[in-house]
Amino acid sequence: MLKKIISVLLCVILPFGGMIMLTSCQTVQNNYTLQFVTTPLQTDGEIATFPCNINLNEAIFDSTPSRLNKDLSMLSLTLSSAAYSYTYALSNLEVMGFEHLAKFNYADNYNSDAIGTIIASKKLYDTTVIAIIFRGTYEREWYSNFDIGRDVKTTKVHHGFNNASEFALDKLNMYITNYGIDRDHLKFLVTGHSRGAAVANLVSKSLIDTHGPNNVYAYTFATPNTTTDENAGDNRYSGIFNFVNPEDFIAHIPLKDWGFTKYGTTIAFPQNNGSDSYNEKLEKVSAYYKELKGRELKTFGGTQKQDKFISAAYKLAPTVTDYYDTKYEIAGLELSVYEYMTVVANVLNNENIISNGLILLGSQGTVFEPFANYIMSGMETENENFSMDYDNSMIGYAHTAETYLAWMSVYLEDID
Repeated sequence: MLKKIISVLLCVILPFGGMIMLTSCQTVQNNYTLQFVTTPLQTDGEIATFPCNINLNEAIFDSTPSRLNKDLSMLSLTLSSAAYSYTYALSNLEVMGFEHLAKFNYADNYNSDAIGTIIASKKLYDTTVIAIIFRGTYEREWYSNFDIGRDVKTTKVHHGFNNASEFALDKLNMYITNYGIDRDHLKFLVTGHSRGAAVANLVSKSLIDTHGPNNVYAYTFATPNTTTDENAGDNRYSGIFNFVNPEDFIAHIPLKDWGFTKYGTTIAFPQNNGSDSYNEKLEKVSAYYKELKGRELKTFGGTQKQDKFISAAYKLAPTVTDYYDTKYEIAGLELSVYEYMTVVANVLNNENIISNGLILLGSQGTVFEPFANYIMSGMETENENFSMDYDNSMIGYAHTAETYLAWMSVYLEDID
């Protein structure tokens, strides 16, 4: 009886530095101190780190992937954040006892149509667990993000994300072959944030199709839509958990009205409805966020501005073909929505900042005004050189991994 009482007492959730320490209801546990990495929103953006403790029982990989697991949720978010810096990503995995650490598309032979990929493996009895972690958007990958694909009706998948997922699957196959890993006894932990989440979503789908739904544990964060596949919601993909902040517009594009969705199960954090319950949760989230970032969390206060942005986008481009081909006048130019988003990608990538900054600032009074107002919301633009402070943008507040961490810390309190 005493052992049973002690085991129950161990099943508690404790905050540590804004992070939840998740304790498994098993008698044998491993405690890891990992590094959480803040999200850089620009190519030259700075990152910061802070340590977090996670208790994890490896027996978790005997559990059913389709059941949401708190331990894997928080571990995955931490690993996803660290993928922005492969040094921390590899270090975290090494601390956890993973070996054969590998990185792809980080520096050497960088390909903007691919993705930063971390792969490592750990032998657990007769099974090998392979962790696959994807970096969020880096440098010219912004262009890939906005390249939906003219042939999406046929392919049923986002062109840019699919290119990156094929790259990752090729590297994974090479990894398994090079290290002589038994393909008949494999399990996978797949995760990513933002662009990394989109690729994790597609890679997880492919791994489930090949290795079965009981061998793939997938947790993605700030996940864009990836596919128009009518089978995306099939039960076999229910173990792909996609966490979404309702105020994060990146998790809502490409547009649902174009038929886009995600594979697996989408979990939305609470949405602002003005209730006391929501306000209590937001107060907790804000406290966690301030502890992590040292500043107050800003929110849109609801999805109204986002809905207006999405409505404007759909009005200008009711189909993917219109997205690429239908032109509108702005600053003496004729631009499609795709071309306008390429201007945004230019600015995010610090390319031709003055000319492209002028286009964004010249959006007022044009059909692109709702785009510019939403994208630049919260920024302080310096007209002298058209530099923009993305770290203070409202989109940035809604999208970063640390915002997701704060929301996860509160959301998981209500999960059994």
